[in-house]
Amino acid sequence: MKQNLFFKRCSAILHKVLNKKTDLMKLYLFFILITFYSCVRTGSNNELNQFQGYAPVYSSRQVVNTIATEAVKPTVRPGKIYAYGNYLFQLEQNEGIHIINNSNIQQAKKIAFLKVPMATEIAIKSGHLYTNNLNDLVVFNLANVESPQLVNRIADAFPVIDQAFPPFNNTYFECADPAKGIVVAWEKK
Repeated sequence: MKQNLFFKRCSAILHKVLNKKTDLMKLYLFFILITFYSCVRTGSNNELNQFQGYAPVYSSRQVVNTIATEAVKPTVRPGKIYAYGNYLFQLEQNEGIHIINNSNIQQAKKIAFLKVPMATEIAIKSGHLYTNNLNDLVVFNLANVESPQLVNRIADAFPVIDQAFPPFNNTYFECADPAKGIVVAWEKK
């Protein structure tokens, strides 16, 4: 009788364990199904392949090295401002320099735009304006402030800025191809 009671208890314990294992197996199966379901594609293939990222904008070295005095234009990407006599020189990031007549402080007036592609810095000393043109140093004579004259170019004065990657983190982008030219900007597509 004691043996029979022992077997009944063992059988009951074994039955509970097996039921728990079955419950555990059901739980595993549930998680496996959830995992596979999350991998199932929904929607069309076109929807899955569309996302926003950045693509490089290319230019040739010849275009980048083209410097000219142009008509006044609106300020879009303002940069540093440098005061010189009655004039202000405002950098337009990667585009050039706005020349502003500031003789009447109440009514400062743009008088010209000095197109210097890829310009990011500006300095003036002894009647000369210094700026970068990509990685070249260019010097202008300011004897006629409304139409500065290029007097010197020092090629490769600055290290080349690595434009192989967009200046944004955690984003998709198209790889730059040096065969297509110099990367001068990144545009969202």
